[in-house]
Amino acid sequence: MTGYGHAQRQGPTETITVSVKTLNHKYLDLKISGLEAYPALELKVQESVGQHFARGRVEVSIQIGRPGLAPLVIQREIARAYSEALHELSRELQLPGSFSLDTLLRLEGVLQRSEEPETELWERIEPVLQEALAHAHESRTREGQLLAQELLQIISLLEGKLAEIEQSAPTVKKLYHERLRERVRELTENAVELDEGRLEMEVALLAERSDITEEIARLRMHLQAARHAIAGPEPAGRLLDFLAQELAREANTIAAKAKDAQITSCVLEMKSLIEKFREQVRNVE
Repeated sequence: MTGYGHAQRQGPTETITVSVKTLNHKYLDLKISGLEAYPALELKVQESVGQHFARGRVEVSIQIGRPGLAPLVIQREIARAYSEALHELSRELQLPGSFSLDTLLRLEGVLQRSEEPETELWERIEPVLQEALAHAHESRTREGQLLAQELLQIISLLEGKLAEIEQSAPTVKKLYHERLRERVRELTENAVELDEGRLEMEVALLAERSDITEEIARLRMHLQAARHAIAGPEPAGRLLDFLAQELAREANTIAAKAKDAQITSCVLEMKSLIEKFREQVRNVE
């Protein structure tokens, strides 16, 4: 599901801004920006996101704005090493003049920004992150409620079509019996006496091969399981995705077994509804 959360806190020396954007994805896919210099804090962000989301692409942006420059520290050992090397090189090459302090300070590593401990920085980032994650979660919850209503509507339509198929099933069995009798009479053309016992056996075998009672029962069970998953507190995306596959499998079996125009029409409508169900389930966490 999609969602967005934003939070910002301003302190005396810095402003911390966190934005969280979530998109549809089959698994949890996390992208963090703004903490490239703090790999340990990126791990803490991953843990925090995992506590809120189980599925989806989550993009977290953290910005730390400081109006003034961070304190600078002169690395004396590095500066001393540069100075000795430059003096030695000047003597060896017999070069006139000398280098200035300005030149020394421009050399890499002599001046460095003073970095505070990551634990102290995390203490200020975490509450802002948690606020942004909570807003994103609320946004996803609102979308999830609308999505749940749509999925339940599709389930109700599927249950209606399933009831039509179940009502037509006994009629189909009787129709098979009559069609087989008529076909046998056409083939024999009264040349031989019709063996009623053998005919009933063939009808029974045909009815057994075309019986869709189990498929109807499994479809009803899968639809009920989908209702429970949608109403439950746990993330249901993967379960609903599995149930969508099973619904399609049972519908295809019914279409293959029950060679009846009315049932086939109902199955085609069911397959269309199942595809809509599957498409919406991809948005569920």
